[in-house]
Amino acid sequence: MAKRLNLADAFFLNAESRDAYMHVAMLHRYEIPRDGGESWVSEQLERMRQFAVDQPPFNLRLKPGLVGKVVPAWEVDHDIDIDYHLRHAALPKPGGERELGILVSRLHSQPLDKNRPLWECTLIEGLNDGTFALYFKIHHALMDGMSGSRTMSRCLSPNPDERGMPAFWAMPPLPRSSTGIPKAIIESAQALARPTVLNVLSQAFSAWMRMLRASPASGLMGPYRTPACALNGSISPQRRFATQSLSIERMKRVAEKANGTLNDIVLATCSAALRRYLLEINGLPKKPLLASIPVSLRTREEAGEGNGISLALSSLASHIEDPKARLEVIKASMQANKNLLATLSKPAMTLYTNLLMAPFLIGQMTGLGARARRPMYNTMVSNVPGPSEVLYMNGARLVSAYPVSLIFNGQALNITILSYDGQMHFGFTACRVALPSVQKLAVYLGDALDELEQVYGVTSELKS
Repeated sequence: MAKRLNLADAFFLNAESRDAYMHVAMLHRYEIPRDGGESWVSEQLERMRQFAVDQPPFNLRLKPGLVGKVVPAWEVDHDIDIDYHLRHAALPKPGGERELGILVSRLHSQPLDKNRPLWECTLIEGLNDGTFALYFKIHHALMDGMSGSRTMSRCLSPNPDERGMPAFWAMPPLPRSSTGIPKAIIESAQALARPTVLNVLSQAFSAWMRMLRASPASGLMGPYRTPACALNGSISPQRRFATQSLSIERMKRVAEKANGTLNDIVLATCSAALRRYLLEINGLPKKPLLASIPVSLRTREEAGEGNGISLALSSLASHIEDPKARLEVIKASMQANKNLLATLSKPAMTLYTNLLMAPFLIGQMTGLGARARRPMYNTMVSNVPGPSEVLYMNGARLVSAYPVSLIFNGQALNITILSYDGQMHFGFTACRVALPSVQKLAVYLGDALDELEQVYGVTSELKS
C-alpha cells in the first residue's frame, strides 16, 4: 500500500535540482577493536550484507508512474539490491583528514537514484590512524537530522563486548511508549486539550505577523531583511566538507560565565568564524548575518521517519567587533525567538512554520531562490543532540560523528552540529565554487572559542 508524503517531506523531494541535492548524511569514525585483524572491516561489510532491508524507511521507494509524480508517495520495494546500497571504499595514501574530506565531498556531491530506496552506506578504509569511517546518506524526504542520529545510534551499544548487532536498516521502528492508561481515557483527554481550529489559526497568524513586523529592538530578526554576501547566491552541484570538534565542557564554562546557554555559545563561535572569513575576502555586510535554526517538534516517541521541525531566525551580530557585545545580541535574539515560539501550540507552530517558509519553498521549487535580492537568511546552524555515552559497533569504538547536511540555492553554507561523548562535532557543508576555502571556517571556529575563553576569563580556570 502506498503512503503519501506530507507537506514537509514533499518539499524536500520537489526542491531537488541538478545543483541542490536534498540528501543529508552522517560521517562516523571508528577504532578497530583490539581483537580485530587487517580484514576486520571487510568482515563487517560481509556481515552487514546478510541483513535484509525490510524496515521503513530503508525499504521504501518513490511510487513510479505519472500518478506518483503528481502525488508523490512511498511504496515498499520488495527487491532491494544490497550491493548497490552498501559500498566499500579505500583512501589513497597517506589516508589523512584531507583525503577523507575529499572522498566525503565527492560522495556527497552525487545524487541518489530515485528508482531505488533513497539511501546509501559506504565503509571507508585506509585511514592512517588505524580507524575506519562509515558514511551514510539518506534523502531528507525520508528522514531529518534528529531521526537520522537516533536511527544510527540504535544499532550501536554502550557495551564494548557486545557482538552480532544488526545493521541500522534492519532495526525495527521504535515502539510507542505505553502509559497503562486505557486508550479511551487518553483520547478523551487529548480531545479536550486539543486547540480549536480558530485558536490554531489565531496563534499562528499572530506569531507570523510579529515576525514579519519585527524590529531589531525587539530582538527578533524578520526574514528577507538580511543582506546577501558570499554565503548566498547560486550554487553548483559540487560540495566541500570540513569538520571541527569542540569540548562541551569548555563551551559550558563560557556559557556559565556569560549567563547564556550552550546554544548561545555555539552561535557565537559560528558568528566569529564567519565574521573573520568574510572580513578576509572583503565581504562582511554592514548589517548582521541572519541564521536559520531548526527547532525539533518531535517527542521521544516520534523519532522515526519523515520531518518534524520549526524554525527560529536569529541574529549572529556579525557586524559587532567586540565578542562580548556580539554574544549579548545573540542571546537577546534567541530569547526573543523562544518567547515567540512559546506562545504556540504544536499545531499552531506547524502552521506558523509553513507560513514563514512559504516564500522560501516557492523560490526553491521554481529555481528563483538564488535570484532574490535579499535572502530569507544567510546560513543555517542546526544543533542536533546526540548520545552522551561512548558507543560501540561490534566492539569498534565510535570516535566521532559528523553531520553532512544539504544546502539550497541562495544558501551556500550549512553548519550542523552533533553532540557526542563530551564533544560538539561541527560539520561544514558548502558549495565548492562559492566557498572553496570552507576549511578555514573550521579553523576559525576553534580560534573563536579560545577568544571567548580569554574575554570571559575561563582559560586559566581550565588549565589549573
